[in-house]
Amino acid sequence: MIDIKNTLLLGHRGARGEALENTLSGFEYAQNLQLSGLAGVEFDVQLSRDGQLVVFHDDTLERMCAQQSRLDQLNVSEIQRHRQFGQPIITLLDIASALNTYTYIELEVKTHSRTDYAKLVKALMHDLIDSSLASLPIVLTSFDVALHARLQRSTLLRHIPRGLLIREPELLKQAPNTALQLGCGQLGIHYPLLNHKVIQCCHQYDLPVSAWTVNDIETIKQLIDWQVDVIITDYPSYLLLP
Repeated sequence: MIDIKNTLLLGHRGARGEALENTLSGFEYAQNLQLSGLAGVEFDVQLSRDGQLVVFHDDTLERMCAQQSRLDQLNVSEIQRHRQFGQPIITLLDIASALNTYTYIELEVKTHSRTDYAKLVKALMHDLIDSSLASLPIVLTSFDVALHARLQRSTLLRHIPRGLLIREPELLKQAPNTALQLGCGQLGIHYPLLNHKVIQCCHQYDLPVSAWTVNDIETIKQLIDWQVDVIITDYPSYLLLP
């Protein structure tokens, strides 16, 4: 067990190194780690053809279901005919009960070259406004600056906290300014790009830093010493339990 001090620890896609990613059973597994210090989870949603948010990382079913179909070409009923290693594919609204005790949740909204942004924003409004998810401590994250700009303009969604995700070194220098211009309140940065100076710079802009996806204990200890705000890991129990 490591001393996480003031850093929040999140399970990646539930706790994908210990339970099947982005599944109800995986989120319930992560939920059982809260008493040990898990603050919450990070997970992904994809938009289906009929405008529903599916809890799934990839934009195709190939890796998890051995099917080459794209999620944006299928209705939810068609997607849910497939199972990922025996587990059902779930929608965002399906997992509300597995999220309602967390203090912090990062919800990554996936986009691609075919994304229908109007349909995506409508789906986010449907699931996050006047629903069981509305009161949860959710931060919407995305790499997509076009999506962030749309969310910033949305009267109904602009109050939901957002985080800009960064993985390219060339975007790092301008990341704080970009995030602030888009109305984002935090940065999610691929952990190899991080050092003490980068974190301090983000903090000078009052931007918390979320580091993803970190599974090495020594790296996690270093990030904690550098006062990173959030660490996302595949192995939360390995870090939390004695």
